[in-house]
Amino acid sequence: MAALQLDEVEASRVLGSGPVQPGGLTARRTALLVGIGGAVGGGLRYLISVIAPTVTTPTLVEIPWATLWANVIGCLALGALTGVLEVRRAPAWTMPLLGTGLCGGFTTMSAVVLEGSAMLGADFPILALAYGMLTVSLSLGAVVLGLLIARRIARPVADPALHDGSRTPAALPGPGARVRSAESPVSPVEGEAR
Repeated sequence: MAALQLDEVEASRVLGSGPVQPGGLTARRTALLVGIGGAVGGGLRYLISVIAPTVTTPTLVEIPWATLWANVIGCLALGALTGVLEVRRAPAWTMPLLGTGLCGGFTTMSAVVLEGSAMLGADFPILALAYGMLTVSLSLGAVVLGLLIARRIARPVADPALHDGSRTPAALPGPGARVRSAESPVSPVEGEAR
């Protein structure tokens, strides 16, 4: 995943110190897309808790598997989505709706904290620590796995407008590439602008 460089951001697309709006989407439309995706993701998360319920007791001494799997599956999906979007073009609504909304509504780190706190309150600190570490490590691993699989599967599609058979136009930088204007001279040392 490439970091966004300041020289790649158009001033008109920055809202205060907040995020850059996806191509052509207003803040209101982005919020609506995130809300719709979040509602669907939250509904799916609820279905997992119905299908695989966790016994809730005052001591809560068992691992809440539904929460663990919701987080791992959601992180895998977000990693895969991000990997695909690094390689292929998609409509501007894709990441707000499916990434921030759906995957964000589906995953539930606040429940991990609540369940871990309940384990601590029930005097099971080792179980709480193991549950927290297991959730974070499996979720991070799922994001990386999703990224790697998606990057391998979702190869760039050849643009029919290109006559040389290349897969991406030379004018479009790849992930992590720095965008330079024609007026920006390039120094011979590591390709940095003077």
